[in-house]
Amino acid sequence: MSEPEAIADYKGFYNQVYGRDAATAPSHGWIQWKGTNVCIDLCCECGHNGHVDGEFFYFYECSACGRKYAIGQTVKLIPLTPEEVTWAESDDSGCCPFVKDDGE
Repeated sequence: MSEPEAIADYKGFYNQVYGRDAATAPSHGWIQWKGTNVCIDLCCECGHNGHVDGEFFYFYECSACGRKYAIGQTVKLIPLTPEEVTWAESDDSGCCPFVKDDGE
């Protein structure tokens, strides 16, 4: 792997880091971080499992090995089978309702 180019400004940093955060599947989502609260479980490359409850969570440092990460913006969408949809929509599932996008 070649060395990354020197970062000249925030736009260069953003493009360099989040350019590696591309979705690899046709179905995916994109988080628009707005500095709101997050509750997230994290798994570092070293094998450490961490947890964060906080605001403005854009970067993460593993408490076990010190490796530093930018928080990605892509989200995997997992297709459901008809049986899984039926269960998720049932009163017994305890799941939140399905949310539709705004159609834009």
